[in-house]
Amino acid sequence: MMFLLKQMHIKPIYLAIPIGLSLLSAVFEGAGMGLLIPILNGFLQKSFAFIADAPIIGKVFTALPEHIQTNDRMLFGILLAGFVVVYITKTVTRYLSVVSVGYFSERALHHLRKVLFIRYLSFGKLFFDTTNVGHHNIVLTEFTRHALHPMLIIDRYINALFSLAIYLVVMFMISWKLTLIALPLFVFLHFAIKFMITRIKAISRALAKRGSELGKKSVEILSTIPLVKSYRTERLEQDHYSHISDEKAQLDFKIRVLQALILPSQEVITLLAAVAIFVGALIWLGREQVASAPALVVYFYIILNASHKFGTISGFRGSVAAGIGPLDEVMEIFSDDGKHYVEDGDKSFDGLKENIEFKNLTFSYADEREVLKDVSFSVGKGKMTAIVGPTGSGKSTLINLIMRYYDCAPESIFIDGKDVREFTLDSFLKHIALVSQETLLLHDSLKNNITYGLSEVSENELNEAVDRARLRELINLLPEGLETLIGDRGVKLSGGEKQRVSIARALLKGSEILILDEATSSLDSRTEKLIQEAIDEAITDRTAIVIAHRLSTIQHADSILVLEDGEIKEQGTLDELLGKKGAFHALWEEQKF
Repeated sequence: MMFLLKQMHIKPIYLAIPIGLSLLSAVFEGAGMGLLIPILNGFLQKSFAFIADAPIIGKVFTALPEHIQTNDRMLFGILLAGFVVVYITKTVTRYLSVVSVGYFSERALHHLRKVLFIRYLSFGKLFFDTTNVGHHNIVLTEFTRHALHPMLIIDRYINALFSLAIYLVVMFMISWKLTLIALPLFVFLHFAIKFMITRIKAISRALAKRGSELGKKSVEILSTIPLVKSYRTERLEQDHYSHISDEKAQLDFKIRVLQALILPSQEVITLLAAVAIFVGALIWLGREQVASAPALVVYFYIILNASHKFGTISGFRGSVAAGIGPLDEVMEIFSDDGKHYVEDGDKSFDGLKENIEFKNLTFSYADEREVLKDVSFSVGKGKMTAIVGPTGSGKSTLINLIMRYYDCAPESIFIDGKDVREFTLDSFLKHIALVSQETLLLHDSLKNNITYGLSEVSENELNEAVDRARLRELINLLPEGLETLIGDRGVKLSGGEKQRVSIARALLKGSEILILDEATSSLDSRTEKLIQEAIDEAITDRTAIVIAHRLSTIQHADSILVLEDGEIKEQGTLDELLGKKGAFHALWEEQKF
């Protein structure tokens, strides 16, 4: 827990206020218990003269004026008033403790989610390529609260712990013999609960895994509804989801059963302790003394309260155990293993001056087979370079490396003779705009999707980008124009419309380096022609890297690379490659119609 507080930049000292208030509450509660004995004794004996010989309170008694010391009614009133004041103070401090720990814990939960989200944003794209977004959603929304649940109720634990300590002192003061009878039974209860908590921890870890699987499955299926519908697999997915949910429910039930056993175990032990104490009192004091001794009445009252406090402590331990699984999942996010960070540089990139150069670039995903093998080529400033090849040849991987989504090997990609790893990601990516084959859109207005990531955009700039991307006709048809919500992942737009939004976004960014990854792949022939005109206009005086499926769109490229199995097979202009009658010529002939 201290590690999490450190990660959240919350100092443990902030817990001092609720801890201090809980301590004060426990002290006043113990003082109240102590006051009950002389109040009951004096009431039964009709005299309070014995107070002079009592520990602690006797010193207060002797400091009182003589006329009060001899007035039993006044002494009774003072003791009773003191008892009321002490218990009111206990209640107030307890309330303030609950409020302060509530504020602290909720702020801690907020900070934990914020820190985790920042951590997620720092991970490399490869991490998300190899994990499930459903799991991460569960970690952020559900596991964080479970992991911090002990902190949310720590005030109760602290109060119970301090109160129990004070109760023990008072019990020893009343009768150390009777206390020695009760203690072994509570020690036995401690170890019995410890056994149950060990089982709860094991089940909690299994439960966290099932919870994660459930989150994964729900996000996976709900995001692929068209696939499920088209193949009529609703029942199959329902059965799969139900199976995981049933397993989770069974584990939930097991934890509840074990947690529920804590209270009856505590009650049985308390009953045995009370019986043992009563028998012990009869042996040492006799029936008449037991029946009339106020201290013993208070003693039994303390036993009952101590049992309640012990139960609170046991419940807290159970909550800690139940949160072990979620805590493990949260802590894993703070581990650096398998996060595939992209190293940030320390130099500012001020713009491309000469070229982008790839030298013997080799790359593989997480120690798998090499996707790119010894790739070398150069992209000149203001030139258009096209990359073609069959599916799986490494084209998109190459783009991901240029965009710094994945970290490349040192001295494999150079910008004006400098290793791209030397530049800060902020300064470098500011000069690059990407239009990918998979358009990423938010559940927001069309305007906010086009202007995403841009702080200041004028109406003229926005309208120009809209017109150049051929979006004006679409906007005129939408009920609220640019302010129309486009749905989750842009579900209200067609594939071609999504692509045009992405192009408008790139045009509006105005970066000097433009990367087009199958930018016209989702467009019909008419729209493709219009968009291609816009693209041709956009890449004028810009450095462009284009991945093309339709070879007709790259006829005017300054250089064309043919990738196959992660290697460059051919390189040259359109005419040069067609003249070679090689791999590019074969691709060209396949698309002729």
